This record gives sequence, structure tokens and C-alpha cells, in this order.
Amino acid sequence: MTFASRASIGPGDFVRFYLPLVATSYLLTATNPLLAAALARTSDPATALAGYGVAFALMGVLYAPLLVIQQVAAARLLSVGDLTPVRRLAVVFGLLLTGVAALVAFTPIGTFVFERIVGVHDAILDEAMSAMTALWPVPALTGVRALHQGRLVAGHRTNLIAVATGARAAVLAIVAFSLTTTPVGAWLGGVAFTAGLAVEALLVTLAPAPTPTVPERSELESEGEDRLLSFSTPLMLNVVLWWSTPLIITSVLARTPEPDCSIAAFTVVEAVAWFLTAPVGQLQHASLALVDCRPAHQRIRLYAGGLAVTVTLFLGVLAIPSIREAILWTGFRLDPSLLEPAGLAFPVAALYPALYGHRQYYQGLFVRVGCTGLVGRSAVLRIVVILAAAPLLLGPMGANGARLGVTLAVVGLLAEAAFLEVTARMRVLPLLTLAAQDTQSP
Repeated sequence: MTFASRASIGPGDFVRFYLPLVATSYLLTATNPLLAAALARTSDPATALAGYGVAFALMGVLYAPLLVIQQVAAARLLSVGDLTPVRRLAVVFGLLLTGVAALVAFTPIGTFVFERIVGVHDAILDEAMSAMTALWPVPALTGVRALHQGRLVAGHRTNLIAVATGARAAVLAIVAFSLTTTPVGAWLGGVAFTAGLAVEALLVTLAPAPTPTVPERSELESEGEDRLLSFSTPLMLNVVLWWSTPLIITSVLARTPEPDCSIAAFTVVEAVAWFLTAPVGQLQHASLALVDCRPAHQRIRLYAGGLAVTVTLFLGVLAIPSIREAILWTGFRLDPSLLEPAGLAFPVAALYPALYGHRQYYQGLFVRVGCTGLVGRSAVLRIVVILAAAPLLLGPMGANGARLGVTLAVVGLLAEAAFLEVTARMRVLPLLTLAAQDTQSP
């Protein structure tokens, strides 16, 4: 398929490609509210939620580099049709990071990290360490899953990704709620998450997908092919910093007057908000797989923007006090000490879909044209802004840790959105146009 042939892509084409990815996002982000709902029903919900939130934030940093394998695998199959070096990369990084996770889970390194770096102590520390003893295989499983999800995206078999993610959600829910009557606390979350991920990884590995027809390679795509590691490293930095964000914010919340309530309420708000933001979570695949020229970019951006605005308005409605309190109480049975701060943070989280959708779409576009270095720079900028804003907001907003945490996330996303928008106009769109011209030339 040539670049020009996608300029006329219509709404129906977009929906057919993207709808299974929306289902995937919903099923994937259902993980957090399902686990939060189960942990909220344990004997000490605030401590269990806080402990699991801390452990999962650290685990997110450890498995984040493997998430990029999905985009790299899809990009390589679309350009050269060969997955061998990407598979090797996934195996090496998966085993390495699983080893690091095991050291955190089973050696004094874990206590040092959680106590000295993150800043949690006593019961929360114990719960975090307990969760890590079940979460440590997650990086290796994530690498396998990401590799084969990339293969399915390149083959336009996104429906099979949705099926596997649905199986993951079902297994996770069954395991989590079956353990709520036992005194296991945050360990419940770790076991359920790992079991669900293992099932998903197995299913996508077994799923069939055709190898896409390889187009004539441009100079830019050939450079990405020959230098796979340099192409992938900025994307790994990007996802590491993305998954570092909850850990950084949790570390800030650990220094508020009531850290257990702050972290627990923030964990619940994040779980609900990101679940509702799910429809925009896969827009990087739309820009990566469907955008190959300026006209296609304009069309797909219009569809993506309309989706992001719609989801943002939906969250705005759910942020109305009576509605949000009903959601938080019905789904999580939150104690009043958690219900009020979580409710006050929810309206700020309503900005997530617009900002996250913008981020996802443009990062996929940057990967499509080979500008992965700019993706890494945008992530660094977001983290720098969050770190700069944290001490400024800790004093005036420290009494409501959940709202402080969500506000820091929004401030960082705003900075990243501005960088991506400006850089796309200056650096990325000219490359996209050039690529289209090169392909159409005789």
C-alpha cells in the first residue's frame, strides 16, 4: 500500500480498525478499578490500597521498557517484515528486568527502595513488599505480550488483542474477588494481576496474524531498521518516565500530612479516571498504522480529536458531585475519609482524555516517521515540569493529596502536549510530506 492510498480513509475504516482497540483499552484499564474494588473490601482497605499502589507504581517503572516492544514490532513489520531482532530485544530486556524485580521482591533492596527512596514506612511498607512477591514475573510476561500485540497490530488483527485482554480481565477479577475473604491485603492485587497477564500473554502468542506486505523502504525507514536499538531507546525512555510518574507522585504524597489516605484516595481516582479515559488510550496505533501522508494525518487527527473531546465531556459530566460520589461509593465502598478527597480530585482528572489522547496520537505519528528521539524529549520535559511543580503545590494542596497528585499529572501532560504540538509542526509533518512525495515519485 502506498502513502497516497490512505489519504481517503473514511470514518468507517477508522472505526473498523480502532473499535477493537477501544475494547482492548477498556478491558486493560479495567484492571485498576477491579483490583481497587477488591482491595477496598479487605480488612484494612486504606493500607492495602496504599501498599499495592506503591508496589505497582514501582513495577510499572520496571516493566515500562518492555511496553515499547509493541510499537517497535509493528513499525518493523510494516517497514521490513522481519521480527527477529525485536524478538531478541524483548527476551533480553524481559529477563533482565524480571531479575531486577526479583531482587526488589526477595532481598533487602526492596526495603531500601520503598523506605528510603519512595518514603513509605510501617504497614504500607509491609503491604508493598508483600505485593512485590507476586508481581516480580511481570516484566518477562509484558515483553512476550508486547511483542505479539505488535505483530497483531501490523497484521490488522486488533480483534484478537481485544479477546486476549478480555480473558485477562476475567481471570484477574475471578482471582482478586476470590481472595477478598482471606487476610492477604496487597498480595491479592499482585497475584491477580500476574495471573491475568500470564493468560493474556499466552493467548496473543498463539494468535495467528498475516505478515503485512512490505512497501518500498525510504531512507528514513532503513535507518530505523539498521539501528534498532537507537530507534527503540528513546521510546523505552518515554515509557519508563510515563510509568515513573505514579511513583514520583506517590513519593510526593508520602510527604503530605496524611500519607496513607492521600495515596489510597489517589490510587482510587487514578483507577477510575484512566478506565474512563480508555477510548483514547490506543490512538498511537491509529497514527502509526493508518497515517502515511499529510491528508491521512488530517483525517485521522480529526477522528482522534473528536473522540478525545467526546470522552472529556463524558468525564466532565461524571465529575458532577452527586454522580462522582455515587460512582466512588457504589464501586469502592470508600470510607468517608477517602470519599471526600477522592471526589474533589475527580474534576481535575476529567482533563485526562483530551491531554492523553493528544499525547498518544502524536507519539504514534513521531514513531511512524522515525523521530523517536523527540518522543523521549517530550517525556523528559513532562517529568521535569512535575518535579518543579511538586514543591510549589505541596504546601497549598497537601491537605488533599489526591487532588495534588492529579493536578501534578495534568500539569505535566499540558507541558508535554505543548511540546508535541509545536515540534510536530516544525519537524515531523515536513518529514511526513517528504516521505509521501518520495513514495509517489517514479
